Amino acid sequence: MRSRLSVLLLSALVGLTMLTTSAPAAADVVTPSTAPPLRFVSYNMCGNVCSDPAKYDLTRRVDYIVSQAGGGGWNADQIHLQEVCRAQFDTILNRLRGKGFNGVFETTVAARPGICGNGDYGIAILVKSTITETKILRLAKGAESEEIDAPCVKSYLQNRVNWACSVHLYWNDEPLRVAEAELLAAETKVWQDAGIPVVLGGDFNAYPHEPPMNSFYRGGLPGGTGTYREADESDTEYFPQRGCDPAQVTGCRSGEFTFTGGSGESKIDYLFLSDRHVHNVIGDSLPLDTRLSDHRLLRAAATWSDCGNPGTTTAGVIRRDATGALYRYSGRPGGTVAPACKSGTGWNGMTTALRHGDFDGNGSEDIIAVDTDGRLWLYPADAAGTFTGSTRRQIGTGWQVYDVLLAPGDFNGDGKPDLLGRDTSGALWFYAGNGTGGYAPRASVGPGWQIYDLLIAPGDFNGDGKADLIGRDTSGTLWFYAGNGTGGHAPRVRIGTGWQIYDALVAAGDVDGDGKPDLIGRDTTGGLWFYAGNGAAGYAARTQIGYGFPAGELIF
Repeated sequence: MRSRLSVLLLSALVGLTMLTTSAPAAADVVTPSTAPPLRFVSYNMCGNVCSDPAKYDLTRRVDYIVSQAGGGGWNADQIHLQEVCRAQFDTILNRLRGKGFNGVFETTVAARPGICGNGDYGIAILVKSTITETKILRLAKGAESEEIDAPCVKSYLQNRVNWACSVHLYWNDEPLRVAEAELLAAETKVWQDAGIPVVLGGDFNAYPHEPPMNSFYRGGLPGGTGTYREADESDTEYFPQRGCDPAQVTGCRSGEFTFTGGSGESKIDYLFLSDRHVHNVIGDSLPLDTRLSDHRLLRAAATWSDCGNPGTTTAGVIRRDATGALYRYSGRPGGTVAPACKSGTGWNGMTTALRHGDFDGNGSEDIIAVDTDGRLWLYPADAAGTFTGSTRRQIGTGWQVYDVLLAPGDFNGDGKPDLLGRDTSGALWFYAGNGTGGYAPRASVGPGWQIYDLLIAPGDFNGDGKADLIGRDTSGTLWFYAGNGTGGHAPRVRIGTGWQIYDALVAAGDVDGDGKPDLIGRDTTGGLWFYAGNGAAGYAARTQIGYGFPAGELIF
């Protein structure tokens, strides 16, 4: 809302009129377990004193924000804060650094008695990433009673470069707000035109239908001239605010209330995301906590526009990072991989994971994983192509006896994907899949497989229509086993040397789209290397397709 400092700096406030006098039906519910993977938070902290010095509370406000950054809360990637005291920001950042956050605070009013416990007051942005560039957008037009600045940071949003800005437009003059909004939209469009996604979050001090917001709402919505999609514009429960018919349109300049003032409730807080870079955008606001602020915390979630459910045959690599998050890097023509798509969280409890095609026959790719207790889990991809605890089901126990699991595809010729496991003695065992997420009792494939420090199942690597196996021994020699189509294999054939330079190999599928399965290796410096399969149990010379894949992280 209008700055809490306006109580000190202005003789009176011009009140905001609520959008409607009656509350609509219950708004959309957005939950951490079901929301898309890109996560954002914006909150006007009322950080000075909310016009009441007795309400200056460092601990409670800080705890509230920190709770949104963890896996038990929203698991936010970005946190946009307005009306925040420097001491609050410093404490929040110190507590979140261990989760990978960095941030920027911009002072809009310098320390003086009666403000933030005699500390600086301003606006801030925090991101779960390294910040590579900072820019402060000076939006004030000269007649404002306070600096109107938007701190913006360039960083990585789930492994993709983006810009994020925290916004607090002027509260006491609409023409000034319009001019500030136009400048903000123009400045950030330069980044969008360069192909970089932008996120704007903050207190815009305007209702969705008012002139300042025209600069942000995407074209196609009435009056919209901007390039953004707002987090809550698809919430049909609030369409009646602006006379939008959910049977006719999918977006409306409306949304759940975010502010409670003397005149009632209204929406003046927003999270705007570059329209061409995201989809599946959804948002909500949390219940009002009057001990903290007269604003509600606004949350948003989205998916990158080129991410989603890839079906059952997508080639490439899935990576588990140090936080337990999964990222999919899909193959592209030419033998490269696409930018990362976040595909899951909370995977640190798994000792093994592998892509398994459509193991349960539901039309989506599945992941098979073993936890530290030896339980075998099936994770079907959800509609967005992510793998969450809400979709998984347990399909076995006792799998800790295996130090390697393989998903060879159809290894016995019955048209259903199967499993292979190597136990700690080196014996290889075959589990015939039943096509519905289960498997038959195990059968022995053979002993002696402990000679390999890496095993992969590349599919049909020699072009005979049968699933094959590849092993690397401790000298770095690569050995090929042609599958016989009945759960066994032919004698091994040497197909390469020098592969000891890799600490991981991935049977990546047909990455380059030529109809032949390929291989990907990760070297000890984190480089990712592509080997195009030739369809005859061989491969072309390697090409580098990635870097920054740390040694020791699980890739599959």
